[in-house]
Amino acid sequence: MGENQTVDYRFDSLSVIAFFFKWRKEIIIVSAVAALAAAIFSGPTFIKPKFKSTVILYPATTNSISKALLNENSFDREDPLAFGEEEQAEQLIQVLYSDDIRDKIISKYKLMEHYDIDSTSKTKYTKLYKKFSDNINFRRTEYMSVEIQVLDTDPKMAADIANDIAQMLDDQKNGIQREQALKALRIVEAQFQAKKDFVNLLNDSLNFFRSQGVFDYDLQTDHIMEQYVMASAQTSDAEAKLEILKSSSTDKDTAVVNNRARLAGARNTLKSLQTQLDRLSKYGGAYTSVKEQLEQENEELVKIRTRYEKAKVDAEEALPVKFVVNSAKVAEKKHTPVRWLIVVLSTAGAFLLSLLVLVAVENYRFLRAQKQA
Repeated sequence: MGENQTVDYRFDSLSVIAFFFKWRKEIIIVSAVAALAAAIFSGPTFIKPKFKSTVILYPATTNSISKALLNENSFDREDPLAFGEEEQAEQLIQVLYSDDIRDKIISKYKLMEHYDIDSTSKTKYTKLYKKFSDNINFRRTEYMSVEIQVLDTDPKMAADIANDIAQMLDDQKNGIQREQALKALRIVEAQFQAKKDFVNLLNDSLNFFRSQGVFDYDLQTDHIMEQYVMASAQTSDAEAKLEILKSSSTDKDTAVVNNRARLAGARNTLKSLQTQLDRLSKYGGAYTSVKEQLEQENEELVKIRTRYEKAKVDAEEALPVKFVVNSAKVAEKKHTPVRWLIVVLSTAGAFLLSLLVLVAVENYRFLRAQKQA
């Protein structure tokens, strides 16, 4: 059995060799023609060579300048020097695919003309955007960086487009964030102004109370009551002495006159102090309430001012949203087409196709010969 297998194997091998020898000219001619055609049609006359330029960048983690630089809480503070991770990289890619960046690049480099697209065609933008997406791509690398890859027949233009897209990335993302920051600023600014107006109103109320002689209700009340008690005691003492002096002296006696003057002074003092107490009683409660409310409102005003200053920084300032690792350089060698690969694949394809055709021809002849026999 082993001998028969060896014989069949040798016979099959000889048949294959005989088959190749029989059709060697046809196979060589077809393969050579395919190789020659591939070499010709893959040349710059038929396929314009394209050059590749690449920008490699990492996203930044910072979205809020105030949170990164003005936050007093170190646990909530973002590090503006830290590289972003997957989420930030995906966000940058979404921004890179925005219509604004695409349209700015198309306009700046006149890609409609550069890509030889008929501007009168009804589907000109469809063709333009298709060409744009074929030549300009963005992807996240395995190292969590973002790659901007541009192919173009002009190596300098490819590099310029890649670098411009990287630059526009800052403008685009910062523009989106600034739009939101301006809305937030207007809201906080309105709150800040309303709080300032209210604090000014409370200060005006306090100024009115001060004009009425109320400066510090508690301190004034204690001080006036102390004086009132002393004046009351002096009045009582003067009244008592006056009664004693009247019983032993005449009304024109110097001691009586002096004591009567002291009594009048003490009574005037009491009357003045009573007036002050009445005024404190009238405005003291309102003064205390306004003062306490003003202290609370001033604390709130400080907090709102802090939020306002942070919102203003976010709206008016900007930080780069990326760290560029490699800028695009003008390519010295073409990226596509790879002519040797086209020639090899075309030659291999023609060789296999010719074998299939020749095998079919051989089988047809064999079957025809059997029918004729």
